[in-house]
Amino acid sequence: MKLNEAGTRSLASAALVTFLAVVAVYLWLIDILTMQKQFGAFLAAELTAFAMLLYLYGRPIHGEFKKQWFLAGCLFLAFCLALTIL
Repeated sequence: MKLNEAGTRSLASAALVTFLAVVAVYLWLIDILTMQKQFGAFLAAELTAFAMLLYLYGRPIHGEFKKQWFLAGCLFLAFCLALTIL
């Protein structure tokens, strides 16, 4: 199944919105004083995911979509989530 540009954007934006909602609820529930490292890493992931969502919607539908930037954002999200495990 091959997705077109608009389908890819819709799928990516739905995944990012879900990620943003889950991380926002988690950030609201954790204790900031005892879990400062996790809070910082999740906040960095939250802000990066929000920037990626703005990148998706900031481009016109028929404009050029650089997949390298989106991949770099995904790799940074994985790095931030890996920091919370350490």
